[in-house]
Amino acid sequence: MTLMYYIYGDMMPVKTTILLKDEIYEELVKKYGRRKISKTINEVLTKQFSTPKKSMFGIDPWLTVTGLRDEKEPHESP
Repeated sequence: MTLMYYIYGDMMPVKTTILLKDEIYEELVKKYGRRKISKTINEVLTKQFSTPKKSMFGIDPWLTVTGLRDEKEPHESP
């Protein structure tokens, strides 16, 4: 498996050995194939360890930018 980490903004691959249970390995091979196991594990670990970005709407996470319009002021002509 190749783990990736950042050094000064560059991604450097690091090779390491991990021990997987047989059933986990077989499931990964069935679902993603032998060639994509490292990529899949990297994606899972990235999701697990990355901190979620804070919403630009503060404490109201249910607010989104969908449906927002750039409306003109009443005194502006169309």
